[in-house]
Amino acid sequence: MKGARIIAWVVIAIMGVNMANVAINSGMDHGVGFDTFLAGSGDPWQLFINNDLVTGLFFMVGWLIFRERGGRLADRIAWVWMILWWGNIVVAAYVLLALWQACGDDRRFFMGRREGRLPGLRIGGVVRVVSGVTAALVALWTCAEIVKVGFAPIAIFGLVMGFAPVILSFLLIAWPSRPAAAA
Repeated sequence: MKGARIIAWVVIAIMGVNMANVAINSGMDHGVGFDTFLAGSGDPWQLFINNDLVTGLFFMVGWLIFRERGGRLADRIAWVWMILWWGNIVVAAYVLLALWQACGDDRRFFMGRREGRLPGLRIGGVVRVVSGVTAALVALWTCAEIVKVGFAPIAIFGLVMGFAPVILSFLLIAWPSRPAAAA
């Protein structure tokens, strides 16, 4: 499992650098890459690469839904939405969470809640407040970007679809689920 952990961190580092490059050199004000994704579909090779990426993400989403069955629906929606929009950086983050929850047990890593109760993350009050404030700031920034692009439909779609799951994720951190009562 150490190898999987290393790979996940490498993916996060590589994708983080790529995201920083996009933010610095292109910006997020034209639909968070959605227009670029669509524009590339005219080239057969780019279409193949786009479809390969998306089908791989669907494969990952299938495992996540299987693994998280019985958990809070809002958490599953946030993970799925984040994976389908932001891609492998979110996949790597989920793999790190699954590895932590598995405590070294391969079966628990793959099966998740089907192997029993998973350990929950303990989220302190400061992190919860910061997450709530961050959700509000991302929502305000998204609204400002929508105005900035002159309400262009593709840009709005990209901004809303790209940042709504980010906002939802921060809200879920700010208001975590309560553990089930002991029977």
